[in-house]
Amino acid sequence: MGIGKVVLAVAVTAGAIHLSDVARAQADFEGIWIPDHPPGLGQPPLSEVKLTPAGRAEFERFGPENDPSFRCIMPGVPRGLADPYPIEIVQQDHQILMLHEYYHQVRRVFMDGREAPDHWVPSLIGYSTGHWEGETLVVRTTHMSPDNYMSISGLPFSGDDDTYVIEHYTRSGDVLTFTAEVLDPTNYEQPYVTTGRWKLAPNGEIWEYACDPDFGDVG
Repeated sequence: MGIGKVVLAVAVTAGAIHLSDVARAQADFEGIWIPDHPPGLGQPPLSEVKLTPAGRAEFERFGPENDPSFRCIMPGVPRGLADPYPIEIVQQDHQILMLHEYYHQVRRVFMDGREAPDHWVPSLIGYSTGHWEGETLVVRTTHMSPDNYMSISGLPFSGDDDTYVIEHYTRSGDVLTFTAEVLDPTNYEQPYVTTGRWKLAPNGEIWEYACDPDFGDVG
């Protein structure tokens, strides 16, 4: 399948795209980043995942045909962080944008102190708010749908009201590392934790992504 390169042009004012002095005092995550880990690296071995009885039953019901990616449905949080495609991060005063090549997923992490609205409709990427702890970005994501899976093996996600994900992002040189902690007491006896890292790609580009539902996730 031929995939054409897409050039994205975003018209914004200089004042809207640049960081304020306050934001610049924090870590600079802007740019295009490429995965610096093999797919799946950083996910705990299945033998170490502590599932509740309900979580075990849901996991055993899963089959490869149930994986949403085979129906061209993008992965949710945090599974989408471990995909083998680049990501572009744009920092603004009130939000941080995470622009994934994979499924052209767009995440907004609101940095202006707001709380997630009660009326927000659950989705695969939920509603994300963040704050800085020193030079580490801390993101809390809620309002996620039960259509999410933690891994290609079918580790479940309940999407219950008390379910949320905490992510930590830290930059060291040209490497950006993340840790995502899933708190889902319906399915897990203890938080499910996955990690990964990206490497800065100064000359990197975001390309068009295509998925054929007749053949599953073809990249």
